[in-house]
Amino acid sequence: MSRGWKLLIVSTWFQLMWALSVLGQERFQWLALAIAAITVVTTFKQLNLSLPIWGAIVGLGLVVDSANALAGVLVFDSTLIPIWLVALWLIFSWYANFLASFLTSYPISIVVIVGGVGGALSYFAGFKLGAVDTHLSIFTMMALLFLQWVAIVFVVLRLSTYSERKVSHES
Repeated sequence: MSRGWKLLIVSTWFQLMWALSVLGQERFQWLALAIAAITVVTTFKQLNLSLPIWGAIVGLGLVVDSANALAGVLVFDSTLIPIWLVALWLIFSWYANFLASFLTSYPISIVVIVGGVGGALSYFAGFKLGAVDTHLSIFTMMALLFLQWVAIVFVVLRLSTYSERKVSHES
């Protein structure tokens, strides 16, 4: 299968998982978590992904969203971040780990800005769909999320670049 087809399939799968998690929320959170875990386990080798990078992205995302929940940037129905959001971080990390190799050929400044906008808009969509609320103004929430996602995308790209350099030096 060509890289283009893999990109299309993986991107579509991520979007379907996003919809299941955000639209299904608590109703389908355990299903989303199970599917995310099965996806990661069954496709890791075929997609040539890095477990340490995947784990680092999951950890970073959960820490950032937990801090956002504690600070009132994000408000969920549950006291902790919901299971469906954990599932979303599992599948996002899988997707980002795969996608990073496609994005390293573009200028990092453009990729992090587009990633910052995309990440913030994802939460805005969740807000509009009733999956998340905020104690802040929408503008403030979006500005904070944009800055956080710029940093997250930067870290993802740096981790990917580091991993590729390490693999090429070991070969």
